[in-house]
Amino acid sequence: MNYTPLVTAIITTHNRNDLVGRAIESVLHQTYKNLECIVVDDASIVSAEAVCRKYSVEFIYIPKAESKGGNHARNVGIKAAKGEYIAFLDDDDYWLPTKIEKQVALIIEKQCALVYSNAKAEIVQGNNVTYMEYSLDYTKRGDMHEKIFMSICCLNITILVEKQKLFEVGLFDEDVRFWQEYELTMRLAQVSLFYFVDEILAVYRVNVKDTGRLTNKYYEWRKAVDYIYDKHKKYYSQLSVFGKYYARMTFVQDAIERMRNAGLVFKRCIYLFLLNTAFIPLRLILKFKRNMAYQQYLLFRE
Repeated sequence: MNYTPLVTAIITTHNRNDLVGRAIESVLHQTYKNLECIVVDDASIVSAEAVCRKYSVEFIYIPKAESKGGNHARNVGIKAAKGEYIAFLDDDDYWLPTKIEKQVALIIEKQCALVYSNAKAEIVQGNNVTYMEYSLDYTKRGDMHEKIFMSICCLNITILVEKQKLFEVGLFDEDVRFWQEYELTMRLAQVSLFYFVDEILAVYRVNVKDTGRLTNKYYEWRKAVDYIYDKHKKYYSQLSVFGKYYARMTFVQDAIERMRNAGLVFKRCIYLFLLNTAFIPLRLILKFKRNMAYQQYLLFRE
């Protein structure tokens, strides 16, 4: 690769001084070397500055009086970034060493605003840690301006995005506390094609006992989803009947997982019944479509 643009890694942290060092090291150990790393501490009770002093990173602390949530912290990092491209990382997650190298190569090749990769979950249950891998959906690439409203295509930590396009679409919406990257990709999909690296290049931590984790707060998530649906109602209303069903299934599937984390047993049973009755025909159709797309992808690679 002759052209090696500067990439800014933005790590947001809040009260996880025991984990943020691992995230920083995963950035500094990338095989791609033209990197800057910015750590944005969003009002931690004990600042992460002492941890960050051990590394060659820029540290920004947001005091409690100025704290406005994770998206505000990410936007602070974006505005401070010198890189042409931006990649995001949360304090309890980490990247695999070749993530940025492979994503920069692809984003330059495709001349697009955003590329992403697959990831795997690090599931923590007390002292037991297990890993779960997920397969990419091969239909979630190229022109996503409609498909993005039907399903989530990527996680925040898997994204590499052109900084100029972030400013063009208005950065992260600071009123959104859940589905943050999903809402951002809804807007980015209107101005660029998306592509992905067909590999697991990031690991995200899921602590099922952490009641403070955002993914465990079901009712706040519902409010955020309602806000997103209302904000983008023009696009949702333009979806086909099939597209609207697909979008609804994305909501139901995510709701079921969050209900499990929140201990909402009865409500979860209702949604499971809905998913396994009303959506069975749709799920079979989607499985067939994904299998066909995968076969086409293999033929394309060959």
